Order: sequence, then C-alpha cells, then structure tokens
Amino acid sequence: MYVYKKFSSVVALTLTASLVGVGCAKKDSTTSAQVSSSFKMTGSNSAATVANHKKPTLWSMLVEVAHALVPSSIVDSTGAAVTLTSAWTVIKEVEFKSEESVGSEDNESEVEFKGPYFVDLLSADPVALDTQSVTQKSIKRIKMKLEATQTTLPSGAPAGLANNSIYFAGSVAGKSFTFQLDDGTEIQIAGPNSFQPVEGSEMLVQIQVANIFKQINLTSIVNNEVIDHNNRHTGSSLCPSIDTSANDLYTCFRKGLEAQADFGVDKDGNDSLDGSDDHVK
Repeated sequence: MYVYKKFSSVVALTLTASLVGVGCAKKDSTTSAQVSSSFKMTGSNSAATVANHKKPTLWSMLVEVAHALVPSSIVDSTGAAVTLTSAWTVIKEVEFKSEESVGSEDNESEVEFKGPYFVDLLSADPVALDTQSVTQKSIKRIKMKLEATQTTLPSGAPAGLANNSIYFAGSVAGKSFTFQLDDGTEIQIAGPNSFQPVEGSEMLVQIQVANIFKQINLTSIVNNEVIDHNNRHTGSSLCPSIDTSANDLYTCFRKGLEAQADFGVDKDGNDSLDGSDDHVK
C-alpha cells in the first residue's frame, strides 16, 4: 500500500531523504554511529542563470510524493518561452557514496532507501520522502536508480507517467511536447565537497529546472511531439554546454538533470541549498 503526499511545477528540484550509511572497503554498521535523517527532492524557484559547465555526475519503505517550486519564467537556449505543466520522476533506490567519482566502494553497494518514490518536481510544497536511521559518514555522491512505473499512479500524477521513470510535459513557443524515459537509468550527483548527516538532518536533492531548459535548443520541436527512446529528436549543437557530444534532445534532458542538480543538507529548512548549507557541489 502506497503513502504519498502532493507536489507542484518547473525549474529546480529538492530531495530530503532519511539516509542509511554506505560503507567503503569493509562496512561495520554495528560500530558506526547511526542518526535519524530525512530525504527530500525538489525543484528550485530560482530563475535561470548563465550556463553551468560542471561535468554531469544527478537524484523508503513507504511510497510518498515530494513537492517542488516553479520559476517565474523559463526559456530555452534561444530565448524561446517555455511553459512546463508537468515534471515527475519515480525513484526506485537511493545510495550514498564517500567518493566523488565511481570507486571501489561501489563494489559493496548498500541501498539506503527503497521506493518506489513518486516525485512531483513542480510542487510548491516539498515534503520528506522518508525518514530513517543512517550511518554517519562522509558523503560526496548520491546515486539514484529510477524505475518505470509498474504500479497504480498516485493521486495528481499525470497519466503519461505510466510505464515511465521520468515524464515532462509542456510547450515551447506555443508548441506542445513531452519528454519521457521508460528505463531504469541511474542518476548520480557528485562534487568535491563532503558532508556528514547528523541527528535530524534534512537531506536535499535540488534540481535547477530553469537552467536545464536554458541550455537546450528546443526550436526544432514540432507541435505535440513525444521525445522518447523511439523518437530521440536528433540534431546538432542542441545542448553543447551540457554535453558537447549530445546529438539528440533525449540525451540533453537526461544529462541536464544530473548537470543541474545538487545534493546536501538543508540546515535552515527552507527547501533550498544556499550558502549556509553543506552540499557536494
């Protein structure tokens, strides 16, 4: 039986999750300190900034729905107006890593949170997905495994989310489009900084949605186009500031989620990772 909470609209996203520690070479949960922490994912209400050139690295026992915020204006890389009406994802598993890049600790994977978690990245009222006891350890990276929906959708979720792990819907310059991903891809968010969860921590994944669109050229989209693995919408120079090798919009959206995401501890509880918070990027 799934328990979930409602969520709302476009631009940056935030995750606060109860964490279970991940060990490195040899884990010994019996001797590691355990702390209770919550986990949340959301979208930011910040306006788009200049292109971010950081290299992409993007993120319970009960199913819940997180909430997010919508920016006042969204445009693509050409300045064309974008209206985002839906942005959902389904998270199957969450793991925390002590190394920024993939390392030896990945051979001893430990799942901190088990979903599925239905996340509405456009919600105006983000809520914790889960709260659990986690190992108090240094964290530099979060690995989230997405899952195509195989269960009944929660109230408020769009019908297009069925059988998909990511579903975006909106319009650009008056032309409607959807982006959907139906595989169990992994999204990793990492950076050079580290933090440790403490008792009562609110772990947060925040996605700068406006910045994703700001770096993608959507002018070639046709009205009512569905962008998925069957129609990746190929082209040239579609998102060079996200990935110079990307030659389709499908890849631009997928990698943009990682490139414009951050993960850390929301110390002041304002559903945003700011200068006073510890985060990996």
